[in-house]
Amino acid sequence: MVVLLIKMKLTVLRHSMTGRRAAQMVTGALTGLALAAGLIVLAGRDYQVASLPFDLLGAGFALWTVGWLLGPALFGGGDEALRPEHFSLLSFTPRRLAAGLAGAAFVGVAPVVTLVAFAALVVVAVKAELGTVATAVGMLAVALQLVVCVLASRLVTAALGQVMRSKTGAALAALISAAILAALHSSWVLSPLVQAALRTGFPDSFSTWVRALPSGWGLVAVRAAGQGQWLTAAAALAGLAALGVVCLYGWAGLLKRRLTTRRASGRPARVTSSGWARSPVTAVAARELRTWSRDLLRFHYLCFALCYALVFCLLPLAIGASIFLPWTGLVFALWTAAISANLYGEDGTELWGKMMIPGAARLDIRGRQLAWLLVTAPPTVVLTAAALALTGHYDLWPWLAALVPALLGGGAGVTVLVSVLRPVPMTDPHRRGGNLLENGTDFTQVLLVLLLTAATATPAYFAVRLGPVWAGPAVGLISGAALTWLLGHLAAARLQSSAPELLLHLRTGIPPKRTRPALRPLPALEPGRPHLPKPGLGLERLGLDLAPAGLRTYVIVSLTLCWVPLGAQGIVPALMLITGEVTRSWFLALYLPQHLQWPTIIAMIALGLILLTTGLGIGLYYLAKSRRDGVERDCTDFGSIADSAVTERPAASR
Repeated sequence: MVVLLIKMKLTVLRHSMTGRRAAQMVTGALTGLALAAGLIVLAGRDYQVASLPFDLLGAGFALWTVGWLLGPALFGGGDEALRPEHFSLLSFTPRRLAAGLAGAAFVGVAPVVTLVAFAALVVVAVKAELGTVATAVGMLAVALQLVVCVLASRLVTAALGQVMRSKTGAALAALISAAILAALHSSWVLSPLVQAALRTGFPDSFSTWVRALPSGWGLVAVRAAGQGQWLTAAAALAGLAALGVVCLYGWAGLLKRRLTTRRASGRPARVTSSGWARSPVTAVAARELRTWSRDLLRFHYLCFALCYALVFCLLPLAIGASIFLPWTGLVFALWTAAISANLYGEDGTELWGKMMIPGAARLDIRGRQLAWLLVTAPPTVVLTAAALALTGHYDLWPWLAALVPALLGGGAGVTVLVSVLRPVPMTDPHRRGGNLLENGTDFTQVLLVLLLTAATATPAYFAVRLGPVWAGPAVGLISGAALTWLLGHLAAARLQSSAPELLLHLRTGIPPKRTRPALRPLPALEPGRPHLPKPGLGLERLGLDLAPAGLRTYVIVSLTLCWVPLGAQGIVPALMLITGEVTRSWFLALYLPQHLQWPTIIAMIALGLILLTTGLGIGLYYLAKSRRDGVERDCTDFGSIADSAVTERPAASR
């Protein structure tokens, strides 16, 4: 059973190593190996404090294990190349099926990279000269830790899949994933504490917690074996083995529940009437508001945006910096825009109903914009006002009064425009299971909306920076309203002109430029779950597949890294200098003499804007080129079909 499933997994991997999937797998492998090499380097370095390498490895192993446990919650359900439902009709017990799938779970890039990372345990045993027995214990501990990570990942993924069938579970999963992502993004604030610990060692409480976690039991076994404490070493290894068995049995139980219970997405929604829906636009807004409150996927995304904003802005308080707290509302607005970038993709083929109503495109766009503002604006204003009152930074009110309306208006326009121009096909809501982890996230789309929404606040930013006090709020309000109307108008025009292509894209997952030939047969769809592609980089939808390799790499790198000089090295230190709360941390400008700080900040902002504008410019050029080539190719295909029809008609008549 195990050997058969391993062969099946190898076959699936071999046939999937083509095109974009192969590029993603290679990129992930190289990134993982780089991180694993970092752990090995940490294990092999010389430190002044003898316990420091073990504490660093313990923290590294803990982060690596957390990545295994909660990575599926961030990236769409983990590896399910072999779905348990495919074997539900076979005469396998859930426990036997779980054992077979567990064996197949160790086949892949991630387990191999993790094995390399955990090999740092053997390196530290050799470096510390703990002896041959301790090195052998380290090898056994590496294997056991890998088993625990893989099986615990399967168990946690299955448990989250069950929990996320309710609003409470969706909110809990959002809190976990948002806390991890926000902590990674703002962990730089802890760099002074880490630098001090590298000189004097970590506190005893930190070392105790690191050893107490299961990810540190291998380190406990190695140190105990090196000191001759055989009972402690055996207990640590036995604990890892027992934990692996518990994870396997727990996964088997959840697997049985998954295969024997009906997949449900929640209780039926009660039909209620909205008294304020007195026009088509407000009717659409009322429908969207009900969707935000009832659809588990939308609710999960909204909770994610709120939790991310709170964790990201509260974490700097660990070093006494409250400068981020007044911007909590703006971070929430940015992430709410990012998670709203796929409104039409989430609705799926429901688009056909709007196509049957003349003029419905404009009304639907305006209704969605109104609903988005009603969902986003009140929490944004409340968070901003509360944080401003708690911190007492009332001198920031011109900035907040300018940026809040600018970002809200820009977000209301960018979300609908990107949702129409670059939708990601998803399973129709009525066909989805209750497991939200099955719905992957397209991070290219999220990053695109984040950058575009942040860019909409540029006029308001420069109005506050260069103009009088009243100019910033006025420009922010005007630019927000103008962007809401203009981008909504463009989205409605695009939806009206390309609704059939968009519907076909949402139904089949084929990009529009490959679906225009009318006489090309469509792929057959099963009556059950549609076979939609899993979200990825989407280079062909952006037109970047036509760009040279160098330009393609530049666009991806520039749009990914432009936030470092623009935000982290430009806007953030500028805000610190304006408010007077300066924390040097990793900000380059703050380490320079006073007369060079503002020129450096301006240069960093200019560099970030250059990367952003050039990356977007090149990307938009090749996007337009791909669409133009698609139209020309479609016309050529249609002409050849017509010519063949004309030449064949006389022969048929004879």
